[in-house]
Amino acid sequence: MRPEIKRAHVWRRRLGWIASGALLAVSGWCVGWLQSRDASVFAADGAASLSPRLTTEKVMVVGGSMAHGWKDPHDDSYLRRAFAALSASTDTTYVYDDRTVVGGSPVTLDREGEYLAWLEQDRPQVVVLSWGLLNDIYDKTPLAAFRQAIADEIEEALAEHAVVLVVTSPVTKATATYNHAEDEAYMQVESDVVSSFDNPNVYYLDLNRDMTLYMEAHHQTWKMYYGDAWHPNEAGHILAGKLLFDELVSTFGMGPIEWQSTGSPTPGNATGNATGNATGNATGNATGNATGNATAAGGANASQPVA
Repeated sequence: MRPEIKRAHVWRRRLGWIASGALLAVSGWCVGWLQSRDASVFAADGAASLSPRLTTEKVMVVGGSMAHGWKDPHDDSYLRRAFAALSASTDTTYVYDDRTVVGGSPVTLDREGEYLAWLEQDRPQVVVLSWGLLNDIYDKTPLAAFRQAIADEIEEALAEHAVVLVVTSPVTKATATYNHAEDEAYMQVESDVVSSFDNPNVYYLDLNRDMTLYMEAHHQTWKMYYGDAWHPNEAGHILAGKLLFDELVSTFGMGPIEWQSTGSPTPGNATGNATGNATGNATGNATGNATGNATAAGGANASQPVA
């Protein structure tokens, strides 16, 4: 091999070694930087922020056949649907505790003492009172007796440190037509009782009003959601569940429904009570005397659907 060719081969080998050494040095620096950066990210964020801790709350639901889910193929009531949607879209898992009584009423439940036993046994964080009201209308329950029964249910739940949601029922043929005035009167009582507690852990959510406004806005009537005269069909439970979900998110945000210290009302409670009172005041004067006479229209029905 000629001397000049041999010298060229030597220099090429030397340049290759230099380049390889430089590449290894840069690679080592990059790996070290990435490891250091990952360590600093984990140190800054922490495991808690990267994997939010889920909250579990038990929701005890009390009401009649409408709250139970009658006329839905799987008894998936508007209440069950709303809390399932909350569980799916927030960091809180709501354990659904169904204590509905088909054909029940707050007056008969209070008389039999079942409600207090459920509270002590189940220890819920949230209690939902959603009576269909049509049983009381049919039975001509005096407003004073109804008022006392609702107040007792709220008071007993508060004593167990449970947040109380008083939720009016969906629109049905009866509540929209021949029992409308009486239904409004009983709902006004519920709103008044909630306001009388002046407690940040008691909420009035007027689902009946929400559904009425929705139907008016979309040029619909109860006929689209007819299961029978006293119950919505599956579509009615679905719509009411969506509206209640919206109401819950509007009231509580995306966080859990938590117990508040007395004397520290939350914006959600103020909104709920204001909404209930506004609705009730708009209809109370027109309907207050209707239920006192226990409605000729309700009494005229030949048969009593179960609610």
